[in-house]
Amino acid sequence: MKDLNAIISCLEHSPFILHSMIEDIPSALLKMKRRPEKWTIHENACHLATAEVMINKRFKTFVEEETPVFKPYLPGSTVHEDLLSMDLNSALAQFEELRKDTTDLLKVFDSSIWSRKASHPEYADYDPRILARHTLMHDHFHMYRIEELWLTKVEFI
Repeated sequence: MKDLNAIISCLEHSPFILHSMIEDIPSALLKMKRRPEKWTIHENACHLATAEVMINKRFKTFVEEETPVFKPYLPGSTVHEDLLSMDLNSALAQFEELRKDTTDLLKVFDSSIWSRKASHPEYADYDPRILARHTLMHDHFHMYRIEELWLTKVEFI
């Protein structure tokens, strides 16, 4: 559990990194569909905001329930959102606000909450620490996709 402080710190910084990166990207590229089967920059950024709603709720559920049961969150399958029609600035602000609420909550978890186990059909093991680390990897995955869509030359797509 010694990695929790580092994970929480990184989670706190994700909204700033995302916002800063989006500001650097020319607006003409934000909704450009560079790969037919992949999301745009705009969609990846808005997804981080919409997913944070679910993530925040899951952490709160760990506080409220000793052995929570979660359902998969699979965009396009279990969740249907029109990410392209969302307002990007509002999504970024929502992500920042909800992430602050999430990290403030994590900072006050005690060992009894961190040790709670949940049931999740996708995963063999699931607890608040795994969710926190998973959230961090999810942030980085989508921010990498955004940077890849922004900077990759056409011949390498």
